[in-house]
Amino acid sequence: MTTIRIGQLEVSLDHREVRHDGRKVPVGSRAFDILALLIAADGDLVSKEEIMRGVWPTTVVEKNNLQVHISALRRAFGDERERIATVPGRGYRLILQADAGPVFDAASEPPAASANVSFGSDPARPARQPLPARVPELIGRQDALDGAKGALRAHRTVTLVGTGGIGKTRLAVEVAHAVQQDFADGVVFVPLAAVYDAQSALDALAFAMGSRLSASRTALAQIAAEWREREALVVLDNCEQVLEIVAAMAEALTGAGSRMRVLATSREALRVRDEIVYQLPPLSVPTANDPGADVLRTAAVRFFLARAQADGAQFPLDETSLLLTGEVCRRLDGIPLALELAASRAAVLGIGLLAEHLDDRFRILTGGRRTALPRHQTLKATLDWSYRLLSRDEQKLLRWLGTFVNGFTLDAACAMAARAGLSRMEALDAVSGLVSRSLLTTDFEGSSYRYRLLETTRAYALQQLDDNGERTPAAGAHATLFLELLETAQKRWAERPVVEWLTEFTRELGNVRTALDWTLGERSDHATGIALAAVTVPYLYDLSLVDECCSRARAALRIMPKQEPDDAGVDVETRLRLVSALAAALVYAEGPLAETREAWTLVLNDAVRAGHADYASRARWGVWNWHQYGGRARDALMLARRFGDLARSSGHPTLSVLADRVEGIALHYTGDQCRARELLERMIAAYEAKPLSRWHTTGFRVDHGIVARATLARVLWVQGQRSEAYDLAARCFDSAVEYDHEIVTCYVLVEALVPIALLNHDRAAARHGIDVLHELSTRFGFTIWSACCACYEAWLMTLMETGAAAVERLAASIAALRATGFLAQLSPLLGQLAVAMTNESRGDDALDAIEQALRHADDNGERWYYAELCRIKGGVLRALGRHDEAQRWLAASLECEQRNGAERTAARNASNPRTPLRVVSVQSRA
Repeated sequence: MTTIRIGQLEVSLDHREVRHDGRKVPVGSRAFDILALLIAADGDLVSKEEIMRGVWPTTVVEKNNLQVHISALRRAFGDERERIATVPGRGYRLILQADAGPVFDAASEPPAASANVSFGSDPARPARQPLPARVPELIGRQDALDGAKGALRAHRTVTLVGTGGIGKTRLAVEVAHAVQQDFADGVVFVPLAAVYDAQSALDALAFAMGSRLSASRTALAQIAAEWREREALVVLDNCEQVLEIVAAMAEALTGAGSRMRVLATSREALRVRDEIVYQLPPLSVPTANDPGADVLRTAAVRFFLARAQADGAQFPLDETSLLLTGEVCRRLDGIPLALELAASRAAVLGIGLLAEHLDDRFRILTGGRRTALPRHQTLKATLDWSYRLLSRDEQKLLRWLGTFVNGFTLDAACAMAARAGLSRMEALDAVSGLVSRSLLTTDFEGSSYRYRLLETTRAYALQQLDDNGERTPAAGAHATLFLELLETAQKRWAERPVVEWLTEFTRELGNVRTALDWTLGERSDHATGIALAAVTVPYLYDLSLVDECCSRARAALRIMPKQEPDDAGVDVETRLRLVSALAAALVYAEGPLAETREAWTLVLNDAVRAGHADYASRARWGVWNWHQYGGRARDALMLARRFGDLARSSGHPTLSVLADRVEGIALHYTGDQCRARELLERMIAAYEAKPLSRWHTTGFRVDHGIVARATLARVLWVQGQRSEAYDLAARCFDSAVEYDHEIVTCYVLVEALVPIALLNHDRAAARHGIDVLHELSTRFGFTIWSACCACYEAWLMTLMETGAAAVERLAASIAALRATGFLAQLSPLLGQLAVAMTNESRGDDALDAIEQALRHADDNGERWYYAELCRIKGGVLRALGRHDEAQRWLAASLECEQRNGAERTAARNASNPRTPLRVVSVQSRA
């Protein structure tokens, strides 16, 4: 048996179990697979891509799915959660032994004096150009330093390429110092930043190499011939404005028989023989969600802090300051020049004020080192230099590409270029030019490239767009482009798996948001904005972005022309999409309040009038769900049966199966557990025998098998199968996490896993479920579930401690939940409040709480928890000394429990038994 001890945890790889001090810790199967990968790496980094390939080999999943499992593993480690260390932008590693402190990249070599190499004894030879002094500390560039040194050993010419201010010269100087001992004749440094043509470039070369020859094409050949027998490294720095002559220099110096090497820095490659191009990336930046300790480990933040401290900055390194520093470094793309300019401003303004004014970066980021090149003393000057080197087509395309956010495809770039008046061939040439000049970055995705402007370059492009009076046509073209893209996807919705569509949409979400902001604004193309919102909001709902779904739908509906009852045409479809997505999201974002029902009623009326059967069915579903979530069990059952009748009469196979789930839920809440179980098990069997096609509209992404099992777990609990109920609920949770839809995951937690764990007094299981529910409901703005989570948290408090604080917290949480209108879980919450008050000798208050619960149950026809409420009332009355009344309520509780048990027994012994409880296609828990 393979058992590994990591701190306080024991991990059995054979049994796929995790134990903490001998107690089994619930860890999902995917989380255990990730843990096994980290263990196998033996402390080394495991990239996010390796984890994705290993744990989801055949499935496309989002990265937030991975984060959920990492969070679960960290919770399993408890106080040792830091053993799973995040390596920002790369992956994770498992710390097998306790570290003494934070881990940083290896430091660069210690400082050395500036090299001023002279060689030969010819007193008539002019002095050579000295190699600049190395920087005190090269932060975050150890890999690049090692890579460049290795490349010089294998190739005659190495070109360090990157955008302006990325640190090419600084790295080249460090490389030159590091390798100068490998060259018998030393290093020659040729600064080309101030040259402007071939003549001045040759002058600079001749001067740097100590030549007395006049600078000419003939002189270049003579210099090369003179140095052919020497063994030296020539550094050609800042080549981009004189690429042609520099390429000739490099080829002449490294020609046949030469022992010379050339190290060049440029914004694009020299394109000479035996050249290797080393693309210098920005410094690593923290993600938006990184904690302070991880922020401090990123290279960009360490660079920024070092420069700020050198300039006398004294802002504290508390959590808030670190997060602001991380935001500044992230928004400046990790570009060292921008970070250096920002650090000098932070020393004067403070980090808070700097972050607040960073949108005006071209005005605030000035005042670089006085010894720096003029174009490096302000951020705008650096980009002006790059912009002037572009052709007219490249300049125009760069401006129009500034409308894109978070990247774009080559087809999108060409489509935008066409709207800017460029042909496809001109667009392809311009894209190639921008890439070669390091103004466009490329990321390989699948079988093609995706392009992106760094945020600082994008801000510059937008400024140029405004300066040239092109903002309105460019923004309109951008919005139209994404409207066409999403309309095409909508027409082909049923052709591909949902996850593929959502992955593509997520990739373009920044662009879609920008387009919506523009088109739904006061002075823009509202027709495009309304159409774009209509195809966008269902995607937002499918991604669980309920707040944004509501706000975008409302914005479009506000400016949409008023529709007469008899109007037909495309506006009906547009309105149906907007209002149905709004209604679906509202119930989670704000609660089952009046606006939600009004929206569903509007959808139903319009759909019936226009003959849209799918939207009519969805609206009936929504109205039923509104009553179910609102705790109106009797009304919900009536609507569920009506939904089922219409579904079966329509002959729609998908709706007929889903009708069993709808009615099964309603029957469970009204107390008919026998029939509820029959319908739910029948629905699950049909669902698994032949997976149902989704309704062919976006915005309805639910795995009905998972949520049906969640309700079935509740039925089992009521029928007395307490451990089986929790086991099924836990399996549903694992399946929901794997399915990767936050609405489904939270539904399982709220409806099944957490309440069953609390009712079973399983504190550890409840704690884990509440933690996940809190994280997801807070992050995605699920108001009803966030309020319910607070109630569950307070309930757990009453199980773990005594005193008035826990009781008052539960009472306050229930009051807040009532305000959302989400009352489906009110009965057990009021019941637990009565229990907690009784334990605190507050019998009269407890009696009032249990009376509220019973009154709610009677008024709404809710009976699933009735036996427990009777039992609790009996306990309250007994504590008050009213023993006769207490006995009657306890007897009523027993009778109700026996009735549930009798129904279960009768069902099992029937001549035509139901399908027994099965849990199929669900991941087993570790």
